[in-house]
Amino acid sequence: MMTFKKGTMVRRLLAIVLGIWFFFLISPSFSQVEVLLLPIRTSGLSPSLSQELWELISTRLISEGIPVVERSVMERFLGRLDPEALSEDQARLLGKKVGVRWVLMGKAIRVGGVISLDVRILDVTLGSSPRAVYAQFTDEGALVSGLKGVVSQIKERVLGQKGISLRSKGTLRAQLLYQALGYSKLLRFSGKFIKGLSIGDVDGDGQNELVLIEPYKLSVYRDTGEGLKLVAEFEKPSTYNFLNVNLADLDGDGRAEIAVSASTEEGDMRSFILKIKGNEVKEIKGNLNRYFRSVRLGGRKLLFSQAIGPDRDYVGGIEEVRLEKGKLILKPLKDLKGVEWVLSFALGRFSGTEKPEIARLNDLGELEVLSPEGERLWKGSKKYGASDNYFDRPKVFADAKGMPAGMPRRIYLPLRMEVVDLDNDGYEELLLGENQFTLGETFERVRLYNAGRIVSLLWDGLAMAEAWRTQDIPGCIFDFEVGDVDNDGLVELVVAVANAPFFKKGSSNLVVFELYE
Repeated sequence: MMTFKKGTMVRRLLAIVLGIWFFFLISPSFSQVEVLLLPIRTSGLSPSLSQELWELISTRLISEGIPVVERSVMERFLGRLDPEALSEDQARLLGKKVGVRWVLMGKAIRVGGVISLDVRILDVTLGSSPRAVYAQFTDEGALVSGLKGVVSQIKERVLGQKGISLRSKGTLRAQLLYQALGYSKLLRFSGKFIKGLSIGDVDGDGQNELVLIEPYKLSVYRDTGEGLKLVAEFEKPSTYNFLNVNLADLDGDGRAEIAVSASTEEGDMRSFILKIKGNEVKEIKGNLNRYFRSVRLGGRKLLFSQAIGPDRDYVGGIEEVRLEKGKLILKPLKDLKGVEWVLSFALGRFSGTEKPEIARLNDLGELEVLSPEGERLWKGSKKYGASDNYFDRPKVFADAKGMPAGMPRRIYLPLRMEVVDLDNDGYEELLLGENQFTLGETFERVRLYNAGRIVSLLWDGLAMAEAWRTQDIPGCIFDFEVGDVDNDGLVELVVAVANAPFFKKGSSNLVVFELYE
């Protein structure tokens, strides 16, 4: 009797062990991750490249330990569906039928002299937002050679989202919940030279407006969903040169003032501050010997300023600009250490600390990150911020520091630096402009640009590492800003680009990038 009970117990224990083993075997948490790689869409490339890319990517994924559904199986499930017209929802449904967690949708497109490869990574369970891997190559050979890096990024986004700390020292975050790959809207301004832009509520109605500047004209627009509607305009004599535009609520009334840095033909600064009153733009402060720059801090915009010197590009300290009972208040910023020029820095909580760090561009355009106490934490070797936005000082024969020079001074203004926390994780990203020279690094007074792009950098514990970048945009980037330009509740990246040879006439474009799905 005892033997029978013992045998029964053994069989029961064996059944339990086998059951547990079977559970672990079939459990998705412990089984291998399998992906469905859909046909790679191509445009402007060799006809055979689509299949070659599919084979190379699938082979490399398998070698990285990620099983890929066989092509014959993929094609059988795809059936009569056109891969070119497949939506993300259809792709997820297809992945669910096949029985995989991840679906990869890729496209390789030649635009001008650049090939862009974009791979979307879709979670069939909808447990996470779509992810993306984006890369650019000069030709088809470089594309094929660069697939190893692309596959490595795909693997990281598929497998690494839980295994890698988002902010551990020396590692980049495992995934991005947003990715600016290509523009979503292109607004053309034929015959106009758009030099600057800013986004904000200038009339107090709770909706954002878009303010654009030309050399001596300012326009206020509202995005109606069907295009831009002109709200108001403001103009100065043609002897003026508008350099940048900044929005900030200086008096706390809920309506952002418009601060414009401007120079004249004589090389003097004649900046001014405007206010929207009804449908009119009124100048409330003028003839100011100041550069202006709005800086985002803690989710709101502050306006900073600095004086220009008689023979120097800038003098004195940096000030915060306020309006109190109609009076202009310039409050010196005493605790801003390590910064010389108001146009060359930004403040951000890049490491998640309570006090913001300082990101600045040095005289060579190299990016440096400083602690709140002014200690240098990191310095990069890449150059950012160069543009063709300048003004001349015909009476000043000196360099930036006031030392004698043989030619009149030409002052180039660096592109703005934007600080935002797009994924709300408490760590802010730094957005920078990067124009590509064709001429100008040696002959500084004649700068020509081939294309530009915006890059997003984040602090990985050791350095500022690239998180994402926009596609290359033909022409010269003059300004950009992040804001909810169409009032849909989500911010966009808006970039102002001029594409005429010498930027006096010709055309400009506003390129809008959606940062969220």
